[in-house]
Amino acid sequence: MASFLSAGDIAGFHKDVNTHFDTFKRLLTVHKAPVKKISVSVENPQVLGYETNSVEQQFEYELRSSDFYAIIAYENERRPDLVEQVQIKTNNPLVSIKVQKDARDYILNGKTEKITFDDKSFNVVSTDIVKNYQGLKYYLFYLEETK
Repeated sequence: MASFLSAGDIAGFHKDVNTHFDTFKRLLTVHKAPVKKISVSVENPQVLGYETNSVEQQFEYELRSSDFYAIIAYENERRPDLVEQVQIKTNNPLVSIKVQKDARDYILNGKTEKITFDDKSFNVVSTDIVKNYQGLKYYLFYLEETK
């Protein structure tokens, strides 16, 4: 199939899009729901009422989070009409983040409790929106600030 853009043009375009991302990217932290770990201790061999040893269970919660880079845009300042356009019901400030595939996969895999940056916490209020730049993909999420 014929194309208006040569392979060299597309490669140059990809390089420019990646340079734009690298220039304006900022660090954010994605916090996942903690994993509950159960540890069983049989160190206490006292016999209870049914001739069984007492088993002591302890629960630990392993906090999980990871840092990623994203282009962050405070949409209420840039585009106040966006809340109605994307049909998100919120009175809180709306923010968009554009991330690469590794961040997208981490956000979508399991429950994301919050995303933090700028000393603020945000909840994800949209699914991922694919931004395709001639085959180069980035992913857009909308977040709302939590109070």
